[in-house]
Amino acid sequence: MTGKIYVVTGANKGIGYAIVRGLGQKLSGDIIYLAARNISLGEEALKKVKSELDGKLNSDIRFHQLDITDESSCKNFAEYIKKEHGGLDILINNAGFAFNMDATEPCDQQADVTIGINYYGTKLVTSILLPLIRSGGRIVNVCSKAGIMKDLYSDSWTQRFMNDVYTESDIDNFVETYKKLAKEDASGKGHKRKEGGFIESAYRVSKAAEIAYSVYLARILKDRKIIVNGCCPGFVDTDMSSHKGTLTIDQGADTPIYLATDPNVSNGGFYFERKIKEWL
Repeated sequence: MTGKIYVVTGANKGIGYAIVRGLGQKLSGDIIYLAARNISLGEEALKKVKSELDGKLNSDIRFHQLDITDESSCKNFAEYIKKEHGGLDILINNAGFAFNMDATEPCDQQADVTIGINYYGTKLVTSILLPLIRSGGRIVNVCSKAGIMKDLYSDSWTQRFMNDVYTESDIDNFVETYKKLAKEDASGKGHKRKEGGFIESAYRVSKAAEIAYSVYLARILKDRKIIVNGCCPGFVDTDMSSHKGTLTIDQGADTPIYLATDPNVSNGGFYFERKIKEWL
């Protein structure tokens, strides 16, 4: 096979699984990696998707272990891809996390875990795989409309991302300031997050950072001809939504697959239902 190499993170269930399955139906002659943290669940998902696509699969779907928050796991995966294929073409960062709405963990703990996975985890796996992404490749970050900042944050925060010069450090500062204020709130010091210009939800902050990171990457990778976009899959019936979502996983996978494969996709946008949506 001389086709493209696709990598989908967090792909053993939910939207990630549907993205792999959808790519398997759509593509021909390519290799799709169903990447997941848990080996047994990943291998089960691989068997399941191959069974479901029996007779309709014209590409090769493979499993590899990948924990986006574990540097050694990311490096092992990168070394494998480099040795096996010399590089990759499409990275779909789907892995993510959300506490249940009725979670009782303190707000600072929720902030550390949620931002650690959704922002820092996405950033870690991307930075390690980035040297392997070939010219003409793509990165699709599965974010959320929950990351839209318009009217939810102070002007001082939203204006920081309303230019084409903000840096990765600016995004880091955004989430680290939130984490610091969440720690103060958890210790009973009032409403520091609100006073600091933030919304209270750690998930929303993590997804705002992920959108900002997507737009930032698109800007700095333009010369390498790598297209980067963020997207919202919609409110999907998954574990993350406590199965309250109204969309199927296949409906949720539609825009990520579109951004990964359509030849006419633009660069540096935040997409919902295949259309660019304002996030600031």
